Amino acid sequence: MFFAVVTSALLTIFATAVMSYISVAIPIGPWIAPTIVLLALCIFKIFTSWHASAISRYSALATCAASIGGILATGVGFSYPAIYFVDPVTFNEWLARPLFFCVMLGCLAVAAGSLGIWLAHLFAHKLVVEEQLAFPIGALVQKMIAAHQSVRKSVELVVGFISTGIFCALQDGIGFVTSIIPKSATLLPAMQFSIIAIPALRLDFWPLLWAIGFVTGHMIALPLAVGAISKIALIDPLNKLFFTNITNSDFVLAFCSGLVLAGALQGFVGIPASLLRSVKNVWAPRTKTSLSKLSNLPISHMVEGALVLGIFFAYLSYLNFSLVAQMYVLLFTVIVTYQLAIIAGKMGLAPLGRFATFVMVPALFLFNLDLVNTIIVATFVEICGGVTADALFGIKIAQLGDISLNRLKRYQYFGLLVSAVSVGIVFWLLITHFQLGSHELFAQKAQARALLINAHSFDLYVVTLGLLFGFALKYIKMNPALILSGILMPLNLSIGLIVGGLLTLLVKDKEEWYPFWSGVFAANSIWMLLKTML
Repeated sequence: MFFAVVTSALLTIFATAVMSYISVAIPIGPWIAPTIVLLALCIFKIFTSWHASAISRYSALATCAASIGGILATGVGFSYPAIYFVDPVTFNEWLARPLFFCVMLGCLAVAAGSLGIWLAHLFAHKLVVEEQLAFPIGALVQKMIAAHQSVRKSVELVVGFISTGIFCALQDGIGFVTSIIPKSATLLPAMQFSIIAIPALRLDFWPLLWAIGFVTGHMIALPLAVGAISKIALIDPLNKLFFTNITNSDFVLAFCSGLVLAGALQGFVGIPASLLRSVKNVWAPRTKTSLSKLSNLPISHMVEGALVLGIFFAYLSYLNFSLVAQMYVLLFTVIVTYQLAIIAGKMGLAPLGRFATFVMVPALFLFNLDLVNTIIVATFVEICGGVTADALFGIKIAQLGDISLNRLKRYQYFGLLVSAVSVGIVFWLLITHFQLGSHELFAQKAQARALLINAHSFDLYVVTLGLLFGFALKYIKMNPALILSGILMPLNLSIGLIVGGLLTLLVKDKEEWYPFWSGVFAANSIWMLLKTML
C-alpha cells in the first residue's frame, strides 16, 4: 500500500539520521529495529483503520526496510570518517563539493548494501531453515509486534521522545523560548597529586549519553571507567616520567595505537580458524548450499547477483582498484560476512570492526592501496556485513510472521536506496556543522581505525607499551576497544555514559525501560541534526 511505502521511506530516513549521528558520537551502535517497530505500530494504529493483521504485516515490512538504513549508517559512521584522520586534505576537498561527497558515499552504500542483501538471501536457507539460528533481534521484533502490550511500549517511546524534545528546547532555546537548563555541572574541580593530574569532573546534561549508557550499561560502564582511570593514573604519568620529549597528545595517540594493534592481533588469532570452519561448512556435501546446489538457484536470484556484482566491480574500478584487488575484496568480504551472519544468528551481535580490519590490513600491504582506498575497503566490509546481518533478522521476522520473502526483499532494497540517498546528506550536514573529533562528533571508532593504519609513524617504544597494555587487558578479560574509548574520549562523555549505566541499578527490569530510552536517544539525535540546519 502507498501509505506503507511512504511510512517505510520516512522511517528509513529517520533510522539513517539517528544512527548516523550516534555512530560518530558514541562508540556503541545499538540496533535501531526495536525503536522502529514501536514507531511503525504507533503510526499505523493512529493513521489507518487497517485490520490488526495488516498493521502487524506492514509494521514488520517497514521495520525491515528502515533497519537497513540504520545499520548502513552505523557501518559508515564507524569507518568512513577515518579518511579525515588519515588524509584531512582529501576529505575536506570532498566536503567542499557537497554533491560529490553525497554521491560518493551513496554509491559506496549501494555497492556494499546490495551485496549484503543478496548474500543474506543466499545464506538464508542454510542459516534460518537448516541450522535454525535464533537471530534474536528478528525474533524480538516479531515478539513486539505480536505482544498485547506493544501499544503501551509505543506510548512509552513517544513519551521519551517528546519529553526529551522539550528538554532540548529548554536547554538550547528555540524561538521566543530562552535557554533555562544548563548544559553541564562541575562535580569536582581539577586537582593535582604529584605527577597525577585529575581533570575537572563534569556531568553533561546530555540525554543521549544517559540513554546509550542505560541500554548498554552492563557492557560499557566498567570498561569506560577503567579507561579513564588508566589515562589519569598510568598513561599521563608515564609520559611525564619517561617520555618528556613527547607531547601528551602524541603520547596518548601512540599508546592507543599500540592498544588498537593489540586488539587487532588478538582478533586475528581466532578469525582464520573460524572462517575456515565456515567455508568447510558451506561447501559440505550434505548442505543445500553446497557447490552442487548453486546451479539450482532461481534465475531471478542469479540475475540479481550478476547486477549486484556488476555494481561492485564498477564502483571499485572507478576507485582504481586493480582486478586482483577487487577479487580479493569480494572473496574475503563474502567469507567474513558469512561468519558475521553466524555470530548475529547466534548472539544478536555483529562485531563489524574486527572483521573489517581482517580484510583491510592485508589489502593495505598486498595491493599498496592509498590510505583513502584502505578506509573504503574497511567501510565496505562493515556496511556489507552489517546489512547482511540485518537483512537476515528481517528474514527471520518474515519467517515468524508468514511474510513473502520476495515482498520482504523489495522492501529491503527500497530501504537501501532511500538510505543511500539520505546518508551522504546527513553526514555532510553533521560534519560541516560539528567538527570531526570534537565533543559532539568524537568518532572514536574511526579514530581507532586511523590509529591502526598510522601505527608505524608513532614512537615504537610508546606503541609497544600500548601493545603490552592491550595484552594485559585481554588477560584479565577486559575489552581493549571499550578501554580505548575511556582513554580517548573526553572525561565528561565517559561520565555521562557511566551515569546511564548506573541508572540500571535503580530499576528491577531494565528491559521494561528500553522503549522510553529508545525515544530519548532518537529525540536527542534528531535535535542535534536539526541544529545543523537551523
